[in-house]
Amino acid sequence: MSELDAPLIAVRVHIKDADLRSSVEKRLSSGGTSILASGTGGGSQRRRAVLVCDASWLTRGSARGRRGEPSVALVPGDDGAEARRALAAGAMGIVFAQELTALAATVAAVAEGQIVIPRSLRAAVAKPVLTTREKQILALVVIGLSNREIADQLFLAESTVKSHLFSAFRRLGVRTRKEAAALILDGQQGLGTGILTITR
Repeated sequence: MSELDAPLIAVRVHIKDADLRSSVEKRLSSGGTSILASGTGGGSQRRRAVLVCDASWLTRGSARGRRGEPSVALVPGDDGAEARRALAAGAMGIVFAQELTALAATVAAVAEGQIVIPRSLRAAVAKPVLTTREKQILALVVIGLSNREIADQLFLAESTVKSHLFSAFRRLGVRTRKEAAALILDGQQGLGTGILTITR
């Protein structure tokens, strides 16, 4: 295959922060990637477009019209929960905003159909492994029981329930009961109730 026949990689950039967007565009352009103006088509059939966007743009449903387009989400800090939400919303690549050196390689891999995540996120994006007790307690949280009611139901001290919840929240990457319930009950972008299944 000649260079003329080689597929081109084009990128659409949808990043709210102007400084970050500029850094992303410079990083990609210096690597030979062509940046498409917002709203332009993909050009010839040989041109494949990859969307590079804020993770929050994907996770808040703003990108509905782009669902078929492979995307790379920029995640602020080392937010594993946001990375997991971006993957659930359809991102094929995750790059930390402060680690843009990995961006060009990630875009190239995503354009070839690969899913790319930083090594440090491997545990954060995998389905968390919960203990049997954590599953029992989370199931009762999902149906709306308070810590006191859960303690009574499972014949535990309320402090034990709180300890198990703290551990489960950490594994799930959430901070509140509401976030935990939403993550478990959302069949499309969450973990699904199957995570609460107790196996023997």
